[in-house]
Amino acid sequence: MITILGIDPGYGTIGYGVVRFDNMKFTPVQYGAAKTAPGTPMHLRLCEIYDDICTLVDTFHPDEVAIEELFFSN
Repeated sequence: MITILGIDPGYGTIGYGVVRFDNMKFTPVQYGAAKTAPGTPMHLRLCEIYDDICTLVDTFHPDEVAIEELFFSN
């Protein structure tokens, strides 16, 4: 069985999903979003994001991590 953590990055909302892959089948484990407050200084937002991602890693012990490329649109 392989546990995979997927991350949809951002500064305000960081989406995540945890799935397990076993016997050619994906099973969702948990998904959600971590949020930082608008107006919070960037260094504090990055600390919050770091803490939230560390909590996910400590909780689920993923074998693999996939991070979507950050995209900005005008």
